[in-house]
Amino acid sequence: MKSLVDEKSAIIAGWVDTGKLAPVDPHHLIFMIWAATQHYADFSAQVEAVTGKSLKDDDFFHSTVDNVQRMIIEGIRVR
Repeated sequence: MKSLVDEKSAIIAGWVDTGKLAPVDPHHLIFMIWAATQHYADFSAQVEAVTGKSLKDDDFFHSTVDNVQRMIIEGIRVR
């Protein structure tokens, strides 16, 4: 797994170096994506208890995907 993450991190670092992404530590970006997406899998009961919805609800699923993508992309977008 380390070699795969290092390989992907090098790609992200290249994007940062060429100005395609805002300065970000590639490993932390990967960890953030993992954390955000894994949360919905590991804590689905809590998500449903708080929101009253699950990812089986199409509208909630698409809203979740949109929000997670927007938060991550806006965090790494070049300003």
